[in-house]
Amino acid sequence: MTDTVKDGELILLYQDPRRHWIARAGEGRFHTHRGYLDLKDIIGLTPGTIVKTSLNQSLFVFKPGLSDLVDSFDRPTQILYPKDIGYALYRFGLKNGDTVIEVGTGSGALTASIAQCIAPDGRVYTYENRKEFSRSAQKNLAKTGLSRLVTFRNIDPTESFLERNADAAVIDLGDPWKMVQPAWDALKGGGILAGFTPTVNQLEKLAEALRNNGFLIFEAVELLVRDFKTEAGKVRPESRMIGHTAYVTIARKISRKE
Repeated sequence: MTDTVKDGELILLYQDPRRHWIARAGEGRFHTHRGYLDLKDIIGLTPGTIVKTSLNQSLFVFKPGLSDLVDSFDRPTQILYPKDIGYALYRFGLKNGDTVIEVGTGSGALTASIAQCIAPDGRVYTYENRKEFSRSAQKNLAKTGLSRLVTFRNIDPTESFLERNADAAVIDLGDPWKMVQPAWDALKGGGILAGFTPTVNQLEKLAEALRNNGFLIFEAVELLVRDFKTEAGKVRPESRMIGHTAYVTIARKISRKE
């Protein structure tokens, strides 16, 4: 059966790598500086179709992936970069039915990414002290259709998480070392932890806390991304690149020595 755009469905309107937008099929007009597009005309089209604006600007119509939806999130906080999210998820090895604890919901980008990995039967418990951040993240997650897999907790878990026997824990805070003890209590034996720290000083404190509180550190890495121009006859690296964003620390829970 041919997959077509349905009325009320979110779509990706793509012009180029820097200009792409999320819209809803059937709802009014979509405007750009190069003309407008009646969104009712999108209904019934096959993804990959080229449409024209009123000023003859070409746009591609796609069904958005999760990364496209995350790009459209409201961002009251600094968002984690895809390179860091993707690496952590790969190291987690998450699967359907897993339970994951997250502290530092922020805009919900990592929350949504985890939820997609553990769908349809897993659960993400995400903790965020700031009510306004939690509300924003809930609105963002609603765009993805993954909200049913996420429990939002607007409480401080410094003393303890409410969960036990979780498969993984994610710490994205300015002082992640404070969450190491609660994470150890919440994880199952051998459970995996990922910490994101922007500075070396934070990484050092996190590593010390992990070693002193029943974790084996597997690695701490920095990931860099360099884009390339792909124009025929002019293929070369872009002048700018995504350099340092965060150090990603991966550790596993082990038995404490008595």
